[in-house]
Amino acid sequence: MRTTDHTLDLTLTGKLSATPRQAGLTDVLKSVWRLLRNRKAIGSLDDLDDHQLLDMGLCRHEVREALTSSFFQDPGRHLTQAARNRTSTFYRNARRD
Repeated sequence: MRTTDHTLDLTLTGKLSATPRQAGLTDVLKSVWRLLRNRKAIGSLDDLDDHQLLDMGLCRHEVREALTSSFFQDPGRHLTQAARNRTSTFYRNARRD
């Protein structure tokens, strides 16, 4: 057995093949596309009146806060959390009655 049979080719270590790099780029593009799509959908919520928003568990100022959030934050998560907080507050207050 020769020692050259067991050497490690150091020129290939630490480099990514094309497939993982493309997959990483695809994931980033998908997340940016999702953020833009969510911002557009939430922008259309601003056209609804206050009663329709309240049916969804939202207020107008929560929609505006979601739209003014940082670009890299998903505004849909902000609205989901706001609706959950409103629902839990409603049911906590209903139990006290």
